[in-house]
Amino acid sequence: MAELFEMPQASPTMETGTILAWRKEEGAELAPQDVIAEVETDKAAMEIEVFDPGFLLKILVPEGEEVPAGTPIAIIGKAADEDISALLAEAKATPAKPAAKQAAPEAVEEEAPAEAPAEPAAAEPAAPAVDGLPPATWHGKPLHEAIMEPVHVFGRAGGASSGPFGGRVRSSPAARKAARERGVDIDRVAGTGPRGRVTVSDVEGFTAAPAPTPDIARMRGDVEVRNSQMRRTIAKRLTQVWRDAPVFYLTARFDCDRLVVFREQLKDAGLKVSYNDIIIKAVARALVDVPEVNASWGEQAITRHRDVNIGMAVALEDGLITPVVFRADELGLAAIAEATRELATRARDRKLRDHEYTGSTFTVSNLGMMDIEHFTAIINPPEAGILAVGGLQQEPVVRDGQLVAAWQLRVTMTCDHRVIDGALGARFLQAVRRYVENPALLAA
Repeated sequence: MAELFEMPQASPTMETGTILAWRKEEGAELAPQDVIAEVETDKAAMEIEVFDPGFLLKILVPEGEEVPAGTPIAIIGKAADEDISALLAEAKATPAKPAAKQAAPEAVEEEAPAEAPAEPAAAEPAAPAVDGLPPATWHGKPLHEAIMEPVHVFGRAGGASSGPFGGRVRSSPAARKAARERGVDIDRVAGTGPRGRVTVSDVEGFTAAPAPTPDIARMRGDVEVRNSQMRRTIAKRLTQVWRDAPVFYLTARFDCDRLVVFREQLKDAGLKVSYNDIIIKAVARALVDVPEVNASWGEQAITRHRDVNIGMAVALEDGLITPVVFRADELGLAAIAEATRELATRARDRKLRDHEYTGSTFTVSNLGMMDIEHFTAIINPPEAGILAVGGLQQEPVVRDGQLVAAWQLRVTMTCDHRVIDGALGARFLQAVRRYVENPALLAA
Protein backbone atom coordinates (compact mmCIF):
# COMPACT_ATOMS: atom_id res chain seq x y z
CA MET A 1 0.00 0.00 0.00
CA ALA A 2 1.36 3.43 -0.94
CA GLU A 3 2.18 5.94 1.79
CA LEU A 4 3.49 9.45 2.23
CA PHE A 5 7.24 9.75 2.82
CA GLU A 6 8.00 12.68 5.16
CA MET A 7 11.01 14.94 5.60
CA PRO A 8 12.94 13.28 8.46
CA GLN A 9 14.20 15.22 11.49
CA ALA A 10 17.91 14.53 11.38
CA SER A 11 18.80 16.27 14.65
CA PRO A 12 17.01 17.64 17.71
CA THR A 13 17.56 21.22 16.50
CA MET A 14 16.41 20.64 12.92
CA GLU A 15 13.18 22.42 12.05
CA THR A 16 13.35 22.52 8.24
CA GLY A 17 15.24 20.80 5.45
CA THR A 18 16.10 21.74 1.88
CA ILE A 19 16.03 19.17 -0.93
CA LEU A 20 19.45 19.47 -2.53
CA ALA A 21 18.98 16.67 -5.07
CA TRP A 22 16.74 13.72 -5.83
CA ARG A 23 18.87 10.61 -6.39
CA LYS A 24 15.96 8.58 -7.80
CA GLU A 25 13.45 9.50 -10.47
CA GLU A 26 9.70 9.02 -10.30
CA GLY A 27 8.81 5.44 -11.07
CA ALA A 28 12.20 4.09 -9.96
CA GLU A 29 12.27 0.79 -8.14
CA LEU A 30 13.74 1.01 -4.64
CA ALA A 31 15.70 -1.50 -2.63
CA PRO A 32 16.42 -1.35 1.11
CA GLN A 33 19.08 1.29 1.98
CA ASP A 34 18.74 2.99 -1.40
CA VAL A 35 19.47 6.72 -1.20
CA ILE A 36 16.55 8.60 -2.73
CA ALA A 37 17.51 12.21 -1.93
CA GLU A 38 20.13 14.51 -0.43
CA VAL A 39 18.88 17.04 2.12
CA GLU A 40 20.53 20.06 3.73
CA THR A 41 19.77 20.29 7.44
CA ASP A 42 20.79 22.86 10.03
CA LYS A 43 24.11 21.07 10.54
CA ALA A 44 25.12 19.16 7.42
CA ALA A 45 24.06 17.62 4.14
CA MET A 46 22.59 14.17 4.70
CA GLU A 47 21.44 11.32 2.50
CA ILE A 48 17.89 10.01 2.91
CA GLU A 49 17.57 6.24 2.69
CA VAL A 50 14.59 3.91 2.43
CA PHE A 51 14.42 0.77 4.48
CA ASP A 52 11.88 -1.27 2.54
CA PRO A 53 11.60 -2.27 -1.13
CA GLY A 54 9.10 -0.40 -3.28
CA PHE A 55 8.69 2.28 -5.94
CA LEU A 56 9.10 6.04 -5.91
CA LEU A 57 5.64 6.87 -7.24
CA LYS A 58 5.62 10.67 -6.88
CA ILE A 59 8.01 13.48 -5.92
CA LEU A 60 6.06 16.13 -4.00
CA VAL A 61 8.84 18.65 -3.26
CA PRO A 62 11.16 19.83 -6.05
CA GLU A 63 14.90 20.32 -5.66
CA GLY A 64 15.91 23.54 -3.94
CA GLU A 65 12.71 23.87 -1.92
CA GLU A 66 12.74 24.10 1.87
CA VAL A 67 10.04 22.40 3.93
CA PRO A 68 9.52 21.75 7.67
CA ALA A 69 10.46 18.40 9.14
CA GLY A 70 7.51 16.01 8.98
CA THR A 71 6.19 17.43 5.71
CA PRO A 72 5.40 14.86 2.97
CA ILE A 73 8.06 15.07 0.26
CA ALA A 74 7.29 11.92 -1.77
CA ILE A 75 4.91 9.00 -2.19
CA ILE A 76 6.33 5.49 -2.01
CA GLY A 77 4.33 2.37 -2.85
CA LYS A 78 4.69 -1.39 -3.09
CA ALA A 79 3.74 -1.55 -6.78
CA ALA A 80 4.49 0.71 -9.73
CA ASP A 81 0.83 1.04 -10.73
CA GLU A 82 -0.78 1.86 -7.38
CA ASP A 83 -3.53 4.46 -7.25
CA ILE A 84 -2.16 7.47 -5.35
CA SER A 85 -4.94 9.98 -6.03
CA ALA A 86 -6.11 9.92 -2.41
CA LEU A 87 -2.58 10.46 -1.11
CA LEU A 88 -2.06 13.36 -3.52
CA ALA A 89 -5.22 14.99 -2.22
CA GLU A 90 -4.11 14.39 1.36
CA ALA A 91 -0.70 15.93 0.68
CA LYS A 92 -2.27 19.01 -0.91
CA ALA A 93 -4.75 19.37 1.93
CA THR A 94 -2.06 19.14 4.60
CA PRO A 95 -1.36 22.71 5.80
CA ALA A 96 2.25 23.80 5.64
CA LYS A 97 3.93 23.84 9.01
CA PRO A 98 5.64 27.14 9.86
CA ALA A 99 9.42 26.98 9.62
CA ALA A 100 9.80 29.38 12.53
CA LYS A 101 7.65 30.03 15.54
CA GLN A 102 5.42 33.06 15.26
CA ALA A 103 3.82 35.08 18.00
CA ALA A 104 0.39 33.84 19.02
CA PRO A 105 -2.54 36.02 18.01
CA GLU A 106 -3.28 36.70 21.66
CA ALA A 107 0.24 38.07 22.16
CA VAL A 108 -0.15 40.34 19.19
CA GLU A 109 -3.45 41.59 20.45
CA GLU A 110 -1.98 42.36 23.86
CA GLU A 111 0.76 44.45 22.28
CA ALA A 112 -1.73 46.49 20.25
CA PRO A 113 -2.83 49.78 21.81
CA ALA A 114 -6.26 49.72 23.39
CA GLU A 115 -7.38 52.89 21.66
CA ALA A 116 -6.22 54.87 18.70
CA PRO A 117 -4.52 58.10 19.70
CA ALA A 118 -6.66 61.18 19.58
CA GLU A 119 -6.45 63.33 16.48
CA PRO A 120 -4.31 66.41 17.03
CA ALA A 121 -6.08 69.74 17.10
CA ALA A 122 -6.27 71.48 13.77
CA ALA A 123 -3.65 74.16 13.28
CA GLU A 124 -4.33 77.62 12.03
CA PRO A 125 -4.51 78.05 8.25
CA ALA A 126 -1.03 78.02 6.84
CA ALA A 127 0.64 78.21 3.48
CA PRO A 128 -0.56 75.45 1.16
CA ALA A 129 1.27 72.13 1.22
CA VAL A 130 3.32 71.14 -1.83
CA ASP A 131 3.69 67.60 -3.15
CA GLY A 132 2.22 66.09 0.01
CA LEU A 133 4.53 68.02 2.40
CA PRO A 134 3.10 69.59 5.55
CA PRO A 135 2.35 73.34 5.38
CA ALA A 136 5.36 75.58 5.89
CA THR A 137 5.54 77.25 9.31
CA TRP A 138 7.82 79.60 11.15
CA HIS A 139 8.61 78.52 14.70
CA GLY A 140 5.38 76.51 14.68
CA LYS A 141 3.24 79.43 13.52
CA PRO A 142 1.52 79.59 10.13
CA LEU A 143 3.25 81.51 7.36
CA HIS A 144 1.42 84.18 5.47
CA GLU A 145 2.56 84.56 1.90
CA ALA A 146 2.23 88.32 2.13
CA ILE A 147 5.04 88.27 4.69
CA MET A 148 7.31 85.46 3.50
CA GLU A 149 7.20 83.16 0.55
CA PRO A 150 7.40 79.54 1.72
CA VAL A 151 10.27 77.45 0.44
CA HIS A 152 9.08 74.40 -1.48
CA VAL A 153 11.55 71.80 -0.43
CA PHE A 154 10.76 69.22 -3.07
CA GLY A 155 9.33 69.40 -6.55
CA ARG A 156 8.21 72.43 -8.54
CA ALA A 157 5.43 74.79 -7.69
CA GLY A 158 3.03 75.77 -10.38
CA GLY A 159 5.41 74.75 -13.17
CA ALA A 160 7.89 77.49 -12.29
CA SER A 161 11.59 76.85 -12.44
CA SER A 162 12.99 75.50 -9.17
CA GLY A 163 15.95 76.68 -7.18
CA PRO A 164 18.64 74.70 -5.41
CA PHE A 165 16.06 73.49 -2.89
CA GLY A 166 13.27 72.88 -5.36
CA GLY A 167 11.41 76.17 -4.78
CA ARG A 168 10.55 78.97 -7.20
CA VAL A 169 13.54 80.96 -8.42
CA ARG A 170 13.26 84.73 -8.40
CA SER A 171 15.79 86.48 -10.59
CA SER A 172 16.25 89.77 -12.34
CA PRO A 173 16.45 89.99 -16.15
CA ALA A 174 20.09 91.01 -15.84
CA ALA A 175 20.82 87.92 -13.75
CA ARG A 176 19.13 85.66 -16.28
CA LYS A 177 21.12 87.27 -19.11
CA ALA A 178 24.37 86.83 -17.19
CA ALA A 179 23.49 83.17 -16.58
CA ARG A 180 22.86 82.58 -20.29
CA GLU A 181 26.17 84.20 -21.26
CA ARG A 182 28.11 82.09 -18.77
CA GLY A 183 26.23 78.85 -19.45
CA VAL A 184 25.05 78.69 -15.84
CA ASP A 185 21.84 76.92 -14.91
CA ILE A 186 20.15 79.63 -12.93
CA ASP A 187 17.96 77.05 -11.21
CA ARG A 188 21.08 75.91 -9.33
CA VAL A 189 22.11 79.37 -8.13
CA ALA A 190 21.26 80.34 -4.57
CA GLY A 191 19.92 83.89 -4.43
CA THR A 192 21.06 86.44 -1.87
CA GLY A 193 18.71 89.24 -2.90
CA PRO A 194 15.37 90.16 -1.32
CA ARG A 195 13.17 87.09 -0.78
CA GLY A 196 15.86 84.87 -2.28
CA ARG A 197 16.12 86.73 -5.58
CA VAL A 198 19.11 85.75 -7.73
CA THR A 199 21.26 88.75 -8.58
CA VAL A 200 24.00 89.29 -11.17
CA SER A 201 26.65 88.97 -8.45
CA ASP A 202 25.15 85.62 -7.44
CA VAL A 203 25.53 84.38 -11.01
CA GLU A 204 29.07 85.75 -11.34
CA GLY A 205 30.13 84.10 -8.08
CA PHE A 206 28.45 80.80 -8.78
CA THR A 207 30.68 77.73 -8.83
CA ALA A 208 29.16 74.50 -10.00
CA ALA A 209 29.19 71.81 -7.34
CA PRO A 210 31.10 68.64 -8.21
CA ALA A 211 29.09 65.86 -9.68
CA PRO A 212 27.64 63.63 -6.98
CA THR A 213 29.60 60.54 -6.19
CA PRO A 214 27.87 57.54 -7.76
CA ASP A 215 26.35 54.99 -5.45
CA ILE A 216 28.89 52.23 -5.92
CA ALA A 217 26.74 49.64 -4.16
CA ARG A 218 23.82 50.46 -6.45
CA MET A 219 25.97 50.52 -9.57
CA ARG A 220 27.61 47.19 -8.83
CA GLY A 221 24.42 45.65 -7.59
CA ASP A 222 24.00 44.24 -4.10
CA VAL A 223 23.71 40.48 -3.92
CA GLU A 224 21.37 38.72 -1.52
CA VAL A 225 22.71 35.37 -0.36
CA ARG A 226 19.96 33.12 0.92
CA ASN A 227 20.52 32.00 4.49
CA SER A 228 21.28 28.31 4.68
CA GLN A 229 19.78 26.02 7.30
CA MET A 230 23.11 26.11 9.14
CA ARG A 231 23.34 29.90 9.15
CA ARG A 232 19.78 30.28 10.47
CA THR A 233 20.39 27.71 13.20
CA ILE A 234 23.63 29.42 14.23
CA ALA A 235 21.83 32.75 14.41
CA LYS A 236 18.96 31.36 16.48
CA ARG A 237 20.97 29.34 18.98
CA LEU A 238 23.74 31.85 19.55
CA THR A 239 21.27 34.73 19.83
CA GLN A 240 19.44 32.68 22.44
CA VAL A 241 22.54 31.99 24.52
CA TRP A 242 23.75 35.58 24.15
CA ARG A 243 20.39 36.81 25.43
CA ASP A 244 19.81 34.26 28.19
CA ALA A 245 23.25 33.43 29.59
CA PRO A 246 25.06 36.00 31.77
CA VAL A 247 28.63 35.59 30.57
CA PHE A 248 32.01 36.96 31.59
CA TYR A 249 35.49 36.49 30.17
CA LEU A 250 38.82 35.36 31.58
CA THR A 251 42.01 35.89 29.57
CA ALA A 252 45.34 34.23 30.27
CA ARG A 253 48.74 34.13 28.59
CA PHE A 254 50.70 30.89 28.60
CA ASP A 255 54.46 30.40 28.27
CA CYS A 256 54.84 27.86 25.47
CA ASP A 257 58.58 27.30 24.97
CA ARG A 258 58.25 23.73 26.30
CA LEU A 259 55.13 23.21 24.17
CA VAL A 260 57.03 24.09 20.98
CA VAL A 261 59.87 21.73 21.89
CA PHE A 262 57.39 19.00 22.83
CA ARG A 263 55.62 19.17 19.47
CA GLU A 264 58.94 19.08 17.62
CA GLN A 265 59.81 15.92 19.51
CA LEU A 266 56.49 14.38 18.48
CA LYS A 267 57.16 15.27 14.84
CA ASP A 268 60.64 13.74 15.05
CA ALA A 269 58.98 10.59 16.38
CA GLY A 270 56.69 10.48 13.32
CA LEU A 271 53.50 11.65 15.11
CA LYS A 272 51.39 14.23 13.24
CA VAL A 273 49.98 16.14 16.20
CA SER A 274 48.93 19.79 15.87
CA TYR A 275 49.06 22.44 18.57
CA ASN A 276 45.26 22.37 18.60
CA ASP A 277 45.32 18.63 19.33
CA ILE A 278 47.56 19.31 22.33
CA ILE A 279 45.25 22.11 23.52
CA ILE A 280 42.23 19.79 23.25
CA LYS A 281 44.02 17.18 25.33
CA ALA A 282 45.08 19.80 27.90
CA VAL A 283 41.50 21.11 28.17
CA ALA A 284 40.16 17.56 28.58
CA ARG A 285 42.57 16.80 31.39
CA ALA A 286 41.78 20.13 33.05
CA LEU A 287 38.06 19.30 32.96
CA VAL A 288 38.84 16.09 34.84
CA ASP A 289 40.78 18.09 37.42
CA VAL A 290 38.03 20.74 37.70
CA PRO A 291 34.82 18.79 36.98
CA GLU A 292 32.56 21.68 38.05
CA VAL A 293 33.30 23.34 34.68
CA ASN A 294 32.24 20.25 32.71
CA ALA A 295 28.60 21.10 33.35
CA SER A 296 25.36 22.52 31.96
CA TRP A 297 22.77 24.85 33.46
CA GLY A 298 19.23 23.72 34.23
CA GLU A 299 16.44 25.63 35.95
CA GLN A 300 16.14 22.95 38.62
CA ALA A 301 19.72 21.69 38.80
CA ILE A 302 23.20 21.98 37.29
CA THR A 303 24.23 18.82 35.45
CA ARG A 304 27.85 17.77 35.87
CA HIS A 305 28.78 15.47 33.03
CA ARG A 306 30.71 12.27 33.65
CA ASP A 307 32.13 12.12 30.12
CA VAL A 308 34.53 14.77 28.83
CA ASN A 309 33.42 15.42 25.25
CA ILE A 310 35.29 18.25 23.55
CA GLY A 311 33.67 20.11 20.67
CA MET A 312 36.06 21.69 18.18
CA ALA A 313 34.86 24.56 16.03
CA VAL A 314 35.35 23.91 12.31
CA ALA A 315 34.79 26.77 9.85
CA LEU A 316 32.64 26.08 6.77
CA GLU A 317 31.78 28.29 3.82
CA ASP A 318 28.41 29.30 5.25
CA GLY A 319 29.03 28.97 8.97
CA LEU A 320 30.66 26.61 11.41
CA ILE A 321 30.05 23.28 13.03
CA THR A 322 31.45 21.65 16.17
CA PRO A 323 32.23 17.96 15.70
CA VAL A 324 32.90 16.20 18.98
CA VAL A 325 35.92 14.28 20.26
CA PHE A 326 34.22 11.94 22.73
CA ARG A 327 35.95 11.04 26.00
CA ALA A 328 38.97 13.07 24.97
CA ASP A 329 40.49 12.71 28.44
CA GLU A 330 40.86 8.96 27.83
CA LEU A 331 42.49 9.31 24.40
CA GLY A 332 46.20 9.68 23.70
CA LEU A 333 47.53 12.55 21.60
CA ALA A 334 47.89 10.35 18.51
CA ALA A 335 44.27 9.19 18.80
CA ILE A 336 43.04 12.77 19.28
CA ALA A 337 45.02 13.90 16.24
CA GLU A 338 43.53 11.14 14.10
CA ALA A 339 40.01 11.91 15.30
CA THR A 340 40.28 15.67 14.71
CA ARG A 341 41.65 15.21 11.18
CA GLU A 342 38.88 12.81 10.21
CA LEU A 343 36.12 14.88 11.80
CA ALA A 344 37.33 18.15 10.26
CA THR A 345 37.54 16.59 6.79
CA ARG A 346 34.07 15.09 6.91
CA ALA A 347 32.66 18.28 8.45
CA ARG A 348 33.89 20.34 5.48
CA ASP A 349 32.49 17.70 3.11
CA ARG A 350 29.12 17.84 4.96
CA LYS A 351 29.37 14.13 5.72
CA LEU A 352 29.09 14.16 9.51
CA ARG A 353 26.43 11.99 11.11
CA ASP A 354 24.12 13.69 13.59
CA HIS A 355 25.63 12.01 16.67
CA GLU A 356 29.10 13.29 15.69
CA TYR A 357 28.24 16.96 16.20
CA THR A 358 26.01 16.71 19.28
CA GLY A 359 26.79 15.84 22.88
CA SER A 360 29.83 18.06 23.54
CA THR A 361 30.34 19.25 27.11
CA PHE A 362 32.96 21.96 26.41
CA THR A 363 34.21 23.58 23.19
CA VAL A 364 37.58 24.79 21.94
CA SER A 365 37.62 27.43 19.18
CA ASN A 366 41.05 28.10 17.65
CA LEU A 367 41.78 30.97 15.24
CA GLY A 368 45.52 30.96 15.78
CA MET A 369 46.16 29.53 12.32
CA MET A 370 44.58 32.71 10.91
CA ASP A 371 47.03 34.99 12.78
CA ILE A 372 44.43 36.06 15.36
CA GLU A 373 46.14 36.95 18.63
CA HIS A 374 43.09 37.16 20.87
CA PHE A 375 39.31 36.92 20.57
CA THR A 376 36.19 35.99 22.51
CA ALA A 377 33.75 33.24 21.57
CA ILE A 378 30.06 32.69 22.22
CA ILE A 379 29.16 29.65 24.29
CA ASN A 380 27.84 26.63 22.42
CA PRO A 381 24.63 25.75 24.31
CA PRO A 382 23.99 23.93 26.57
CA GLU A 383 27.65 24.05 27.61
CA ALA A 384 28.82 26.39 30.36
CA GLY A 385 32.11 27.46 28.81
CA ILE A 386 34.17 27.78 25.65
CA LEU A 387 37.89 28.45 25.23
CA ALA A 388 39.00 30.83 22.47
CA VAL A 389 42.60 30.13 21.45
CA GLY A 390 44.74 32.72 19.69
CA GLY A 391 47.95 32.40 17.72
CA LEU A 392 51.22 31.07 19.10
CA GLN A 393 53.88 33.72 18.60
CA GLN A 394 57.23 34.90 19.90
CA GLU A 395 57.10 37.96 22.12
CA PRO A 396 59.56 39.85 24.33
CA VAL A 397 59.17 38.81 27.97
CA VAL A 398 61.16 39.45 31.14
CA ARG A 399 62.68 36.40 32.82
CA ASP A 400 65.01 36.70 35.80
CA GLY A 401 65.39 40.38 35.06
CA GLN A 402 66.41 39.75 31.46
CA LEU A 403 64.48 40.62 28.30
CA VAL A 404 64.19 37.51 26.14
CA ALA A 405 62.10 36.24 23.24
CA ALA A 406 59.62 33.54 24.25
CA TRP A 407 56.71 31.66 22.68
CA GLN A 408 53.43 32.99 24.07
CA LEU A 409 49.80 31.92 23.67
CA ARG A 410 46.71 33.90 24.67
CA VAL A 411 43.43 32.22 25.50
CA THR A 412 40.10 33.65 26.59
CA MET A 413 37.46 31.61 28.36
CA THR A 414 33.80 32.61 28.06
CA CYS A 415 31.94 31.50 31.20
CA ASP A 416 28.24 31.13 31.91
CA HIS A 417 28.04 32.82 35.29
CA ARG A 418 25.06 30.66 36.27
CA VAL A 419 27.43 27.68 36.42
CA ILE A 420 30.97 29.07 36.60
CA ASP A 421 32.01 31.79 39.01
CA GLY A 422 35.16 33.85 38.56
CA ALA A 423 37.29 31.85 40.99
CA LEU A 424 36.15 28.55 39.46
CA GLY A 425 36.95 29.76 35.93
CA ALA A 426 40.36 30.96 37.09
CA ARG A 427 41.05 27.61 38.73
CA PHE A 428 40.18 25.84 35.48
CA LEU A 429 42.55 28.06 33.46
CA GLN A 430 45.28 27.33 36.01
CA ALA A 431 44.77 23.63 35.30
CA VAL A 432 44.94 24.25 31.55
CA ARG A 433 48.11 26.30 32.07
CA ARG A 434 49.70 23.45 34.01
CA TYR A 435 49.33 21.07 31.07
CA VAL A 436 50.17 23.56 28.33
CA GLU A 437 53.31 24.80 30.03
CA ASN A 438 54.31 21.24 31.03
CA PRO A 439 53.12 19.17 28.05
CA ALA A 440 55.09 16.11 29.12
CA LEU A 441 52.29 15.58 31.67
CA LEU A 442 49.93 14.85 28.76
CA ALA A 443 51.99 11.88 27.69
CA ALA A 444 51.68 10.29 31.11
